[in-house]
Amino acid sequence: MKSTLLLLPILFLLACNNNKQQLLADATPAFKDVKDYTAFKDSVTVNKKQLATKPYAELSEYFFHLVNDDIYSYWQGTPWTFEGMTRTPHDGTIACGYFVTNTLADLGFKINNVKLAQCVSGDMIKALCVDIHSFNGIKNFEAYMVKQPVNSVSIVGLDYHTGYIVKDATGSYFLHSNYIGKVGVVKELIGESRALANNKFFMIGSLTANKKRLQQWAKE
Repeated sequence: MKSTLLLLPILFLLACNNNKQQLLADATPAFKDVKDYTAFKDSVTVNKKQLATKPYAELSEYFFHLVNDDIYSYWQGTPWTFEGMTRTPHDGTIACGYFVTNTLADLGFKINNVKLAQCVSGDMIKALCVDIHSFNGIKNFEAYMVKQPVNSVSIVGLDYHTGYIVKDATGSYFLHSNYIGKVGVVKELIGESRALANNKFFMIGSLTANKKRLQQWAKE
């Protein structure tokens, strides 16, 4: 009886860990071949213009899947360096700010990706997002994300780091070029991210709620 009771906490922890791994597996699209990246960008140019006259919900949903699925599928594992600014996944390195601005430029946003990548993340968020909020501490940030809509894309600015926050039906994820261990582009649950937990200040703004900017993007 005692041995069974001792096993229960271990089994519970294993079950929790398996559930977290399954969430990540469900939220992680398959790796895509970088050789197809140019064709992918060309397809975005065509598809977004076709959505320019459609209901905004369709455009927002399309943009969400571009970031959450396609961008991550191509860029995952591209290594981080402070100076990294590659425009091609897995060819060179990518810093956190450039990961955001270069991928947005690749999706067809007419932005000064170099200037926005080099400025403080708060300025980048103000230039690209709406519904901007600031928090102190990861717990306040997590509580805010619980209330956010699914299939949304935001940009988060931290003490010295930045990246996308994507939320789907399985949870909220930090999609970023991770400086810790120079591992580069990863997508991780916000509650499991050391790069988030290590910060005191959080600023977040929504891209998918920026209706005016996304409608402009669809026509560009």
